[in-house]
Amino acid sequence: MYSLVFGLTVALAAPAGKDLPKKDPPSLIGEWVGETGIRGGTPHNPPPGTTITFTKDGKMIMKEGGDDKTMEGTYTADPKKDTPEISISLAPAAKDATLVGIYRIEGDTLTLCFSMGGDRPKAFESPAGTQVMLITCKRAKKD
Repeated sequence: MYSLVFGLTVALAAPAGKDLPKKDPPSLIGEWVGETGIRGGTPHNPPPGTTITFTKDGKMIMKEGGDDKTMEGTYTADPKKDTPEISISLAPAAKDATLVGIYRIEGDTLTLCFSMGGDRPKAFESPAGTQVMLITCKRAKKD
């Protein structure tokens, strides 16, 4: 009995372990290659070779497949939210077009979930009949 009481006393009196410093969340910055897409519950894959680039200064550049089609805009992201949020404002060609969404980065995989004109999605899903787009990308390999 004495050893149990002594053990508990030592355990309770021991200094608490230091909290580990929080890691910075993974960064969106860089080039991502589009892999899969779902819009309104229906597959809507990006053309092969489609890339999305997020720059440090808040610019977003999307190049569609092998075409010379480029869409530019600006973005803001809040990676510290429980579910990180992103907002993208497209260039004047798509007047008043702001996409609101959430994202997650797991290793070299980026999953984006955007509402095309509605409220910010709460989950990584694209239910049938909605204007929610779910996109999966891989970080571009450096040569």
